[in-house]
Amino acid sequence: MNRLLIQPVANTEAERNRNKTLHKDVPFSESPFRSKLADGELAALERLHPDGRARFWGTRPFLDKAMRQVELGDVALFAWDKHIRAIGEVGVSFRNQAFADELWKEPGDADSFVNVYSLITLDEEVEIPYQDLADVSDGRLSGPFQSGRVVRDEVLVRQVLEGLGRRAAEVAEAGDKYVESRLEQGLVVELENFLTSEVTYGRTARDVTVHRAESLLMTEYVKAHSDLEFRRLRSAAGISDMYVLRPEGAEIIEAKGGFTRERVRQAVAQLLHYAPHRPKDVEVVRLTALFPARPDNDGVKFLHDLGIDCVYRSVPGRFERLEAPAARRTHMKPVWNDNVPE
Repeated sequence: MNRLLIQPVANTEAERNRNKTLHKDVPFSESPFRSKLADGELAALERLHPDGRARFWGTRPFLDKAMRQVELGDVALFAWDKHIRAIGEVGVSFRNQAFADELWKEPGDADSFVNVYSLITLDEEVEIPYQDLADVSDGRLSGPFQSGRVVRDEVLVRQVLEGLGRRAAEVAEAGDKYVESRLEQGLVVELENFLTSEVTYGRTARDVTVHRAESLLMTEYVKAHSDLEFRRLRSAAGISDMYVLRPEGAEIIEAKGGFTRERVRQAVAQLLHYAPHRPKDVEVVRLTALFPARPDNDGVKFLHDLGIDCVYRSVPGRFERLEAPAARRTHMKPVWNDNVPE
């Protein structure tokens, strides 16, 4: 299950702090920040933010208990001026007052932040009125928001994230562009760099996914299948999430950060686009859509009708595969390989 963080950023101090760490990257691997991080905290940050820079936010001690449950893939809604004005996805979450003070505290501040989290992605272009949030939550989340809150009700979180709809895809796209930009610069983006164990990212929802979620989910999947060699597939259609070479041919895998019908349709579209553009020496024998939780029955049937396997995260580090009928796969292979007789 994922959590939803409501983060008011409305008073003078909060506005000052968001300009320090929410609207610009913090070079956490450099002085004076690095010395305030424990070795494990630094290592975790460097796994998710290999360039040594990240956006950060935090909470005060009254949220200690709730923040201990916050983890990778949880979604933060940043609220000010009567709107949700930024949506982010939690990366590394930890309690470290010294680091928090280095980030935010100034002379005259009456209180300290103690809980800190990095953001894997942040969409700063949103403008969602409080009323919209109230509507999608059936009135359970309505502004003005005076203090931070961690929502742990799985049904409510899913309802809100799905209700916010299109925003999720926008943030996910930003994460995808980050990965692609690093590849285009010739930098190595190893799948192993993008994980902890989230991903409860059964994360539910869709999503306001904020997106690096797909990379995080992929990485957990890679770690759960250490006997296989995973690669990225470059083609005229773009860069696929992963493919695996097996003796009988290639399996192309597309990971999605949510598991709604829209996400299923996105996975299908991308798989069917990637497959015919594979390298000519690679025969595609299996297409697989990877999700953080099980799509509904209609979603699974849609995949299976096209010969596509459905794999989903059942518990941390474990994945279940719902195989498409063999006859469907056989029927679709000529399509995947652009080998249909004319």
